[in-house]
Amino acid sequence: MSELISYQCDLSEGIHARPAGHIERLCNSFQSNVCWKNSRTGLEGNARSALSLVGTDTLFNDICAITISGEDALAAANQLSALLKKLPEFEVSPTEESAAPAGYLPRSLRETQLSFIQGSRISGGVAIAKPVVIHSLSFAEMLTRSPTQKYPLQQEKNAVIEGIEILKNEKISALESTSGVEHDIVQAHLSIMTDVSFQNAIINYIDRGKNGWQAIILSAMDFCDVLNRSASKYIKERTLDVFDITSQLLVTLYGDDVLPKNDLNLQQPSIILADNLTPSKFLSIDKRWLAGLVLSSTGKTSHTAILARSLGIPTLTDIDFHALRLDAQQDIIIDGNPGILITAPDARVLRYYHHEMSVQQKMQQQMLATVNQTATTADGHRVEIAANIASLAEANAAFDNGAEGIGLFRTEMSFMDRETPPDYAELAELYTQVAIRAENKPVIFRTFDIGGDKPVDYLSIGDEENPFLGFRAVRTYRRYQDLFAMQLQAILTASAHGNAKIMIPMISNVEEVIWCREVLAGVMQEMNHAGLAYNAGIELGVMLEVPSVIFAIPEIAEYADFFSVGSNDLTQYFFAADRGNRQVAEVYDNYAPSFIRAMQFAAQEVHRAGKWIGICGELGASPDFLPLFTGMGFDELSMSSTAIPGVKHALRELNFTKCQQLARQTVQLKRSAAVKAALQTPDVKAVSTRPLLAPEFILCGLEASDKNEVIKKMTDNLWLHHRTDNREQLCDDIWAREDSFSTAVGYGFAIPHTKSDHIGYSTISMATLAKPILWGDQEVATVFMLTVNKSADPQQHMKYFSILARTLMKEEFRDAIKNADNVTLLYNLMTRTLDV
Repeated sequence: MSELISYQCDLSEGIHARPAGHIERLCNSFQSNVCWKNSRTGLEGNARSALSLVGTDTLFNDICAITISGEDALAAANQLSALLKKLPEFEVSPTEESAAPAGYLPRSLRETQLSFIQGSRISGGVAIAKPVVIHSLSFAEMLTRSPTQKYPLQQEKNAVIEGIEILKNEKISALESTSGVEHDIVQAHLSIMTDVSFQNAIINYIDRGKNGWQAIILSAMDFCDVLNRSASKYIKERTLDVFDITSQLLVTLYGDDVLPKNDLNLQQPSIILADNLTPSKFLSIDKRWLAGLVLSSTGKTSHTAILARSLGIPTLTDIDFHALRLDAQQDIIIDGNPGILITAPDARVLRYYHHEMSVQQKMQQQMLATVNQTATTADGHRVEIAANIASLAEANAAFDNGAEGIGLFRTEMSFMDRETPPDYAELAELYTQVAIRAENKPVIFRTFDIGGDKPVDYLSIGDEENPFLGFRAVRTYRRYQDLFAMQLQAILTASAHGNAKIMIPMISNVEEVIWCREVLAGVMQEMNHAGLAYNAGIELGVMLEVPSVIFAIPEIAEYADFFSVGSNDLTQYFFAADRGNRQVAEVYDNYAPSFIRAMQFAAQEVHRAGKWIGICGELGASPDFLPLFTGMGFDELSMSSTAIPGVKHALRELNFTKCQQLARQTVQLKRSAAVKAALQTPDVKAVSTRPLLAPEFILCGLEASDKNEVIKKMTDNLWLHHRTDNREQLCDDIWAREDSFSTAVGYGFAIPHTKSDHIGYSTISMATLAKPILWGDQEVATVFMLTVNKSADPQQHMKYFSILARTLMKEEFRDAIKNADNVTLLYNLMTRTLDV
C-alpha cells in the first residue's frame, strides 16, 4: 500500500536542520518507508533521516513528491501532511542586529585615515585586543591521523555504536541543563549523531574495509558534500555542525589527545581568528578573555554566529586572514557596526577607539547608575517599567537592569522543544525561584500560549487552515484542562513566596474569563484540602490581543483584575495582517490613526472600570510611542531588559501634562504619516529650553592631537549630557561647515558651528587645549563650538558667533582666556561676555 503527497516548500530557508528534525522524528514513528524527491533537483532522500532530507536541497517554492509505502501509509500520509502545513510555525529566525548603512563610516573615524579590511558583521561592538590565530584541521587532515591498527569488522562496528551511545547520553543530559541557543545546538547535534543515514553510512564504510576513524570521517565528508551543493547558504552552514559532531565522536571513541588541541586557554583579552570555530569549541572558551571573533567563512546563521551574537561578542566573518602578517603582541581592532577589521592601527586610530569605548562605557554607567530609581516623569507621574522574560536567567538580567517587575513571563517556553509537557514540580520550582528573585516586585505569569505560531507536537492540536485565528492559548484550555490546572497550581505555589499574578492570553469574551476563574477556584480548593500555601488574593488579568476585548472591557473588568495589551498580536488582528508577512507589512501599521484611537479607548475604558492597564508588546520600548502611551495613561510598560535603562531615563525627562496634550492631539490626526511626524519631534520634555552655556560644556586642558579629535570629543560631551541623541549626524553637520571653510578665526581661536536637527538644546561649548593644534593653516589653542537647534531663533546662531568674533579682537579678553586655568574662571568669563 502506498500514498503520494505533493508538497510545495513554503519555508524561506528551505528544509534545513530544524524542520528536517521534525519530519525525521514523525517518520520514524511510522512502519512505512517515506521517500522524499525534490522535483527541481531530482535528488531523493529518506525522510527517516534529517541529513538525507537536507541533502535533497529543498528550497523555498520547490515542489516535492513524497512517496509513503507500507501498511500504515494512509495514516502516515495524513499525519505528515498535517506536519508539513505546520512547518512555518516552527521557524525561528535568528535575531540579527541592524548594521550601519553599507560603506558608512562616521566622519570622525574617516578623518583618522585608517586602513581596514571590510568583512561582514555578525555581532556589533568594538574590540581592541591581541590576535590569537586558530587553524582548524580539515577532514582531509583528519584522515591522515587515522590509527593504523585494525580490528575485526564487528568489533569496529560495536565500538562506533558504543561511542555514539555514550555521546548521545551526554547530549541528552546536556539538554536538561541548557536553554536558549545552547539547547538548540545540543538538539541539532543529537539529531546529526543519531541520524539513521549517518550511522548506516559509517557501517557501510566499515563493511568496505575502513576502520571506525576513517568511516566516521568519510561519512561526514559525504554529507557535507551534499550540503555544500545546496543553493541555500543557510543549509551550507550546517556543515560546521557535522564537523563539530564528527570531532566529538572521534574524541569519544579514541580519547582526548587524538586531535590537536588549539590553544584556547586565553590569559589576556584576545581576538580569535579562526577558519571554522565549532559551537562546542566556542562554548569551551573562557568568555572573560574573549574580546572578539574573526571567522573566515562562518555565516550569520551558523550556530557559532548565533552564540556570539547572543553574548554580545563583536564578531566578523567573510575575512580571509591567512595572508595577513599579524603580530601576536600588536593590538588589532574589530568595529562590528561597519563590519571592519583593523590589523595595524596607528596611534590616531587607537586613540579614536579607546576614546569611543570610554564614552560608550560612561553612557552605560550613567544609565545603570539610576536604573533602580522609580520610573516617574519629571512632574511626578508614575509609569511602572517592567520586563518581558522566559527564564530565571532573564529574570536576573531584568532586575539588574532596573526592572520594577515582570510584566510578561512567557511560560510556554517551558512547554516547547520537548517530547512531553513539564510536570508540576518542574514548573513550581521555576516559578518560585523567579518570584523569590523578584523580592516582592510583581511577576505576571502568562499561562501557556500554545498553538498558532507556537505549536507543540505532544498536544496534537491538529492541522488548521489559519492557526493564528484558530485553536491557540485559552481556546485550548478546556481540552487540556488538567494541564492548565496544573500550571495554575504551580503559579499559586509561587505566590506563597512572592508577588505572583496570573494573566490569560487570547481572551475574546467574558465567558472565557469566567471559566478560567472557576478553574482557578477549583485549584485553590484542592490546595486548601492538601494544606498547600498560596496567596488567596492573587490577581488574575487578561491579555488584550483580540480586538473584541476593546469593546467588552466593562463586563470583563468584573472578573479581571488588570489588562495588558499584547501590541504585536493586537496590531495583526486589528488589521488582519500577519506581522511576519512582508507582503502586507504596510498594512501592519502601529502609526495608523485608527490603531492609535483604539489604544486610547482601551486605556480610558479600563480606567473607567477602576482597573490598571499595561503594554507588553514591542511598542512598550519604542522611543516614538513612550510619550504617547504615557499621555494616554497606560500604567505599565513591559519590554526586553536591555531597553529598561534607556526608557527609564527618557521617561524622567518627560512632562506628563505635555504628554497628555500630545495624546489628545495625536488621536485627532487622520494619516499615518502625520502621526509619525508628530511622534518623532514632539514638545514633551519637562524643560523645553536649557541654558546655552553650562560648566559641564567647558572642557579645560582637553587632550587632542588634531581638529578631528577636538570636534569628536566636544560632540561626545554633548551626547553624554543629553543635548543630542545622534552625535554622529551632529558631527557630520559641524564638518559640513569645516569642509566649506576653516572656522579658525585667528589669535589661536576657532569657532566651529552649525544649525542642526540633531541638537536637542542649543548649546555653546568651549575647550582649552592641553597643546595647540593645527586648524586648517592656523594654530589653535582654544575652541568655541556653537550647536544651535534648527527650531531656535534664526538669528541666535549668528548672534553669538558675532559676539565671540568681536570679543576675540580684544587682547584683554584673549589674555583672560589664556590665563584661566579652571572651569569656574572660564565659565564666569564666558557668561559675562555672552550675557547668557
